[in-house]
Amino acid sequence: FTSRTKNKQKKRIIPYLTYALATHTTTMLRSRGNRVQKASESSDQQADSSGSGYAGYPAASPMMGVSRGNDDDERRFTWTGYNDGGTKAFPASGGGAARGRRASGAGIREGKVPAPKNGTRGILMSFALILVLFLGGTTFHYSRGIARATQELQALERRNQRARRDAARDPDALDDDVVGSNEMPSDRLGGDAAEQIESLQRTQKSLASETSSLTAKINSINTNIKGMETQLEAMEKDINSYQLESVTLKEKTQRNVDKANEYKTLFQRSFTESGGKKIIPGKGTEEAETLEQLEDLVERREEILWEKIDDLVERIEQDSVRDAIMTFGNPPYYVKMTIEFPMADPEKDPSEWQRTQGTLVFELAPLEKMPHAVNFFLQQIHHKLWDGCAFVINAMHILQAGPHRHIKAGNYEANAVDLMDKFLKAELDKIAFQEYHEDYPHAKYTLGLAGRPGGPDFYINKIDNSVNHGPGGQDHHDLHEEADPCFGKLIRGKRVIEELSQVPVDHAKGGLFLETVTIVNAVIAYDEQFEEEAD
Repeated sequence: FTSRTKNKQKKRIIPYLTYALATHTTTMLRSRGNRVQKASESSDQQADSSGSGYAGYPAASPMMGVSRGNDDDERRFTWTGYNDGGTKAFPASGGGAARGRRASGAGIREGKVPAPKNGTRGILMSFALILVLFLGGTTFHYSRGIARATQELQALERRNQRARRDAARDPDALDDDVVGSNEMPSDRLGGDAAEQIESLQRTQKSLASETSSLTAKINSINTNIKGMETQLEAMEKDINSYQLESVTLKEKTQRNVDKANEYKTLFQRSFTESGGKKIIPGKGTEEAETLEQLEDLVERREEILWEKIDDLVERIEQDSVRDAIMTFGNPPYYVKMTIEFPMADPEKDPSEWQRTQGTLVFELAPLEKMPHAVNFFLQQIHHKLWDGCAFVINAMHILQAGPHRHIKAGNYEANAVDLMDKFLKAELDKIAFQEYHEDYPHAKYTLGLAGRPGGPDFYINKIDNSVNHGPGGQDHHDLHEEADPCFGKLIRGKRVIEELSQVPVDHAKGGLFLETVTIVNAVIAYDEQFEEEAD
């Protein structure tokens, strides 16, 4: 049969089933009081264990029993009366269901059965019939709706499967309105079922959107967690490093404290043994009776000495300004230095490279910032002390020159006698103090004086050495808070510096040139103006 034929049969069968169910229920209700007594069961045994008799009579009440006669048409009813306690028989003629009811009043007339009240029974039967019809109709209606929705969903699934197979064979023929869509066309569904399906589809879309949003949040949280884990690892490394540094500083501090205590003990012993005259002769030491009093005396004297040093520094700087202006005129000051070096040739051995010359131009620092160092270098140039000297070190950070002479590959005569004597006789071998100005740091291509005290060697900073050569940058000196004087900068000849980087060096010896780089001459460039080259 087709689906349409089955639906028509269901429409016809269900009313008949409903009617049959109602008729059967009515028959059972009518025959409830005429249950056939079993052969092994007496009328009195039909009463239940709770004390109630058959059909709701009490156990002490008169009972009506049913016994089978010779044939099915003859039935006799036995009644236990109230008046004489005897048993009477009644013919089974009509109104059988009424014979099982309890008599009303003081007694029952002999040979008659009280008639039941039919109003309540009719109402119950009507209610039961209506309830059965309602439930049956409702079940039938929703069964049809669910069956239709199921069929439509199956049809839609088959349609999607066909579309997917077609798309697999021909991807260009894919219909976006069909493939992958789980939406049921609402015009093909009936009423409540269509609304429920649409509601479920809306709920599905809402849940999918919320899931997507939660997934994005979870991914973001995971990313943040990974970032925080990375930061924690870095912080742990820093903490470990700081702990090691802290331990090192504590050990160093303890060593310094122990050393200071040792010096204090030696000082106290010497002071006691000499009576104070050996340490600080003269007035004041005799008045110091304890070490603390002596320390106070030393501190006062130290303050006075620093004040005198400051006065001397100021006087030297003033004299340097006056001397520079009187000798070399007003600033700015420029120095031209000609050097000779081997020109790199990759096809030849470095010892066979042709030698060439290049010029370096230095602009000296402002006279008001570095007066002593500027005048010191100008005096060296004026006395031609740098002629014949050499650049000997080409390290990663500096290019250094001095009164040295190249002997052979990698070997130099440091502070060659004839060269160094010129600096000593002119008293221009060392600077008077470590002059430094914070506004003129050791930036790239600036000039600095090497040593403590600085001179006569000078160097060109190939990188920014503001920290390494600034105040406190070289703690191997006794006065580590001092800095190398920075007194000028290279403004021309940067290409020459790049060419010098191709001359081979001995890295094991700190970058000593393996070939000679000689300073031919150095002069003060009067009445000349120079513009700084770009890097």
